[in-house]
Amino acid sequence: MEIRRKKVMIEQHLYNGDSAEVLKELKDNSVDMLATDPPYGIEFMGKSWDKVLPPTDIWKECYRVLKPGSFIAVMSSPRSDVLYRMIKDLEDAGFDMSFSPILWTYHTGFPKASDTSKMIDKRFGAEREVVGEINDGRTKDNRGFKKEYVGDDGSGTQQFTKITEPSTDLAKKYEGSKLGFQPKPAVEHIIIGMKPHGSKSYIDNVLNFEALPDNIKMTYPFIQVPKPAKKEKMLGTDKTIHPTIKPVKLMSYIITLFTREGDWVIDPFLGSGTTGIASKLLNRNFIGVEREKEYFDICEERLSVDRDELIKFFKDKK
Repeated sequence: MEIRRKKVMIEQHLYNGDSAEVLKELKDNSVDMLATDPPYGIEFMGKSWDKVLPPTDIWKECYRVLKPGSFIAVMSSPRSDVLYRMIKDLEDAGFDMSFSPILWTYHTGFPKASDTSKMIDKRFGAEREVVGEINDGRTKDNRGFKKEYVGDDGSGTQQFTKITEPSTDLAKKYEGSKLGFQPKPAVEHIIIGMKPHGSKSYIDNVLNFEALPDNIKMTYPFIQVPKPAKKEKMLGTDKTIHPTIKPVKLMSYIITLFTREGDWVIDPFLGSGTTGIASKLLNRNFIGVEREKEYFDICEERLSVDRDELIKFFKDKK
């Protein structure tokens, strides 16, 4: 990720509220790009904010504030049902969705599947005998949430998984069998769309593409970026990190593809502020909206980091 040190006066506006209401305060045709990681509608990690996809009304407001010819880049789960509903909602809002997606790939994740034997016993209400437990290498904090480290104050307890014996005869028959094997995806989709009738030309898109690093251009539309390390996640804050935080490099590449310096970028589902950090690094003006106060506070802290400090941090990461 090449970062220029050119001095450009940029603005960043953060709003703690519902995008459906906040966006109504913005002017028509005033923003150059939308880049966002919205709720996927799969209730990830049991989070209530991820239970449903964003209402179409929010996408319609995004359409209104974007300039004609502006692109949108919307993260989505690779699940076909989620992709279909997300694309349909964006199309219903008015966007031209006739573009191929960008695919974020990363080297992480483990297969997951349901234990058929346990599911059978659960269905019949049969209690299983606990015969042991195994340390799965993770910990729980004092609120019961899993995390990968113990706090500096020593808070957190080791997390153990119970080993149980089948109870019913049918469960014994299926011991060791896995149901619904689904490898945890090593790829996520970035849906690309556009507000039609724009004045941007094919040459503009070529110039933006050429601004990407050679290794990214070689594999496009696959963009290979590792998930962010803890140090990047905690950049500028000591608060509990957002569970679905995306890497700054990924968002930087996406913003580079569809904007130029001084353009306005909007993220109506700001999360932990990654899109804002990428915009600051690239000298783009930024508007971010986050409904959850807990995450908005994290956004404010992360986006308060000076641009020169951000440049040094990501340069040192290379």
